[in-house]
Amino acid sequence: MNKKLIWSLSVFLGTLFVAFSVNAKTFPLPTQGDIVGEVRTVEAHAGERLGDVGMRTGMGYYEMQAANPDVDPYDTLGGKDIVIPSEYILPPGPRQGIVINLPEFRLYYYPEGTGTVMTFPIGIGREGVWGTPIGVTKIIKKKADPSWYPTQHVRDYAASQGTPIPGFFPPGPDNPLGQYAMYLGWPTILIHGTNVPNFIGTRISGGCIRMMPNAIQALFQSVPIGTTVRVINQPFKAGWSNQHLYLEAHLPLDEEQGVYNATLSSLVDVVTQNTQSRATVIDWSQVQDVAAQTTGIPTIVSLN
Repeated sequence: MNKKLIWSLSVFLGTLFVAFSVNAKTFPLPTQGDIVGEVRTVEAHAGERLGDVGMRTGMGYYEMQAANPDVDPYDTLGGKDIVIPSEYILPPGPRQGIVINLPEFRLYYYPEGTGTVMTFPIGIGREGVWGTPIGVTKIIKKKADPSWYPTQHVRDYAASQGTPIPGFFPPGPDNPLGQYAMYLGWPTILIHGTNVPNFIGTRISGGCIRMMPNAIQALFQSVPIGTTVRVINQPFKAGWSNQHLYLEAHLPLDEEQGVYNATLSSLVDVVTQNTQSRATVIDWSQVQDVAAQTTGIPTIVSLN
């Protein structure tokens, strides 16, 4: 195989393709409250590492690490019970179209008129000039078996790393876009598949949203052109279920982790905004613990 055609493997991931099977997670929207899904455990198969269990269960790499902090991701885990953090506080804002929460490494899609939400792990842009933009756009085009024309910026970077690439990648197994691509109103930013799914759920792209092959196929088949796409940066989410307020905390993006006061202010705002229309007493010690642990698992932080 031409080494130039697998530059994204060697530059961004340095790993080989791993075959997998994953189903879309689709949940009915709650008639009251803000939480869908449930946390569960599965037994690791012989020879599996943490990332393998995540791929098998449709979870991203970082979220599996966060939910299993005592598990060495490089160990083989056959027979060990592994936490699957498949419970989610729905993102703030309108429950419509596509919502992407960058620190969560997760995409939510609300198919119109179905009363459901689909959710998938994603890979996002790396720190710096490669970061995924925040804001609102829409799907302007969909393409199965896409070709890829790398930007000059991408080609210059590849060349600087000693792995020059061509200006055109035809459809096929060596195409970093995978089998499906959805083009956004932002030039050069796509939602697409990948030929290397191992590190979905990390910062691996040049700004695009990457998805596991079966996940992008399910989304591609469901999303109409013109669908709104809202990208947010919300490491803390709060929401209600069964009269209790829950908090879900994710590690802030790398470029924001040093801004302690801003992060703390964001946390307080998220909690207090969810109590304005409903009287409750907050366990601020529990809030602090949840924010410090960043397991990504919704946890009760109200006392009544």
